[in-house]
Amino acid sequence: MVELGHFSLLLALFLSAYAIVADLLGLRPRAQLTAAARNATIAGFLALTVAMAALWTLLLKSDFSVTYVAEHTALDLPVAYKFSALWAGASGSLLLWLWLQVGLVVWVFCRDRGQPPLFLAGARILANLVSVYFLFVLIFDKHPFDLSMVTPDDGAGLNPLLQHPAMALHPPTLFVGYAAFVIPFLWALVAIVDRSPRAVEFFMRRIAAWILWAWLFLTVGIVLGAWWAYEELGWGGYWAWDPVENSSLLPWLTATALLHCARIYTAGSGIVRWLMFLSLTTFSLCIFGTFLTRYSLVSSVHAFPEPGLGILFLVLLANLWLIAGVLAVVRIRLGRPEPPTDGRMTRWICRHNWLMLALAFVIFVGTLFPFFSSLLSDHKIELEPAYFTKITAPGGLLLLLFIGICPYLIRSGLRAGVRTIAGGLTAAAAVVAWVVYHRLAVACFIVCGYALANLLADVVARRRSAGPWNVRWIGARMVHLGVVVAFVGIAGSGGYDTEEHRAMLPGDTVEVGSHRITYDGLEAEHGPNFTAVAANVTISRDNRPLGRLRPALAFYGASDRRTSSEIDVRRTLGGDLYLALTEVDNATQRINMTILIKPLINWIWIGSIVSALGAVLVLGALYGRRSGRAPAAQEDESLTSTESSQVPH
Repeated sequence: MVELGHFSLLLALFLSAYAIVADLLGLRPRAQLTAAARNATIAGFLALTVAMAALWTLLLKSDFSVTYVAEHTALDLPVAYKFSALWAGASGSLLLWLWLQVGLVVWVFCRDRGQPPLFLAGARILANLVSVYFLFVLIFDKHPFDLSMVTPDDGAGLNPLLQHPAMALHPPTLFVGYAAFVIPFLWALVAIVDRSPRAVEFFMRRIAAWILWAWLFLTVGIVLGAWWAYEELGWGGYWAWDPVENSSLLPWLTATALLHCARIYTAGSGIVRWLMFLSLTTFSLCIFGTFLTRYSLVSSVHAFPEPGLGILFLVLLANLWLIAGVLAVVRIRLGRPEPPTDGRMTRWICRHNWLMLALAFVIFVGTLFPFFSSLLSDHKIELEPAYFTKITAPGGLLLLLFIGICPYLIRSGLRAGVRTIAGGLTAAAAVVAWVVYHRLAVACFIVCGYALANLLADVVARRRSAGPWNVRWIGARMVHLGVVVAFVGIAGSGGYDTEEHRAMLPGDTVEVGSHRITYDGLEAEHGPNFTAVAANVTISRDNRPLGRLRPALAFYGASDRRTSSEIDVRRTLGGDLYLALTEVDNATQRINMTILIKPLINWIWIGSIVSALGAVLVLGALYGRRSGRAPAAQEDESLTSTESSQVPH
């Protein structure tokens, strides 16, 4: 299997390089060379598939002669986590990303579905250039099939923090989002270089659905990561403004702007340059996230630094940003006239774009501030999470105002004027609550109420006007509703949470908020690859028993060398009671326990699910329209009013 894995990666590198040469020579055009390039790209994907299968086989068989297997698995590791260990380290996660990326390229650019031949060839050349770069990194810097100097009897095992269902799903979901953004990136580059009206038109007609696909997976990946942090890290939070967390948020912000630009273009306004620039920027930020994770530029609990690997990705990132900047500044014409614009809608979407870019910029600067400060002084200055909260809060409130304004942007007259005044009053009330009373959560609730009221008014207006209730319209409103609901959870859990740290002996009782918490004693537990000490805790409120919780400390490895806090939570729609053990004395049964009350926090997960389902409905409507199952009426108010040709196929 090791030799097969080595050979497969080398073969994939050769095939990608061959495809580049064949496509370059076939630009004349030469049909045979173009077909050879297409077949080589497909064969390269198959070679990567063999490499993936080989590494998975080695992980499942616990072949500790391979360094990667010895570092990330152990004999007693459950099979599911041996499977997910493929993306637990730098080499495996890069191989997964490359495999997903090449698979998407094969799906899109190796089938002739009305795509201009030169467009196809140009996209394949660029895609294979990226593949060659990734393969060079894998083969010559950090090979996933490198052999150990000495084969150990057992492996180091998977980090206990990664032994959680969310971490089996979070990285691959995030990587699907990252990889999917390569498609708009390639289309944008080829359309800009080609300059023909047909290439630009093709780019414009295909981009929206791909952006929505990528945005959906990136959103789900980020939320899964937040849920993992809340469930596994034991501090009661879900977002710490960690550099690696921030690096996943940056492309999400620009992708959200990109998604709305695509909607406006198909509604009849020409903002082609925005689409081109944001397509290039979003994929560049995906590469930035990979660079930040693997290079010790800033400290992060999520990073696995590989200095050599980080430098290689820094070179790629610099090249991508150089291309994006040059094309954005130098290019004047895109090969086609701008269509008529809807001035009001376009102006608001452009404001939304600038807001998203401003948020991305301040987060980017704050994330790299420790590095910048180290260049000017002898030590790094780390920014606290409170900095990011304060600097991004105005943008978050403005985003909610945009959601409230969105439903009636296309309307005019007295009713729209009244709502505009209501929006201004809402903003003023939010500013007063925040600045005068120092209650950011109250300001957020005020703006959320405004946004929810306008979304509801939009539904009522649609019903009264007998407008079409198509799936795409409903899905778009669900996406916006989910964002507002998630903000309600963010405001409640961040502005009104309660935290206590208590040392307790069996029989002790503490009161936190309205909850009465009684510690009854310790109990031993055994898992497939860990032992644990659990605290039995009885919960009551107003003399009414609510049940028992069992937070625990789990010890992994033969010598119990690694510890993980296994929290326990009582969940309600009103909030969570969250218990986490931090220290246990088995002799006296004394424990140190963190007790948190997180109001409304489950509305974050509910809102995220609603948004994701809304995006799925929009995508389903696009596929249904393409197959003739959806209503033929064109909806001008959906999240992405795309034609059937925009569906990925």
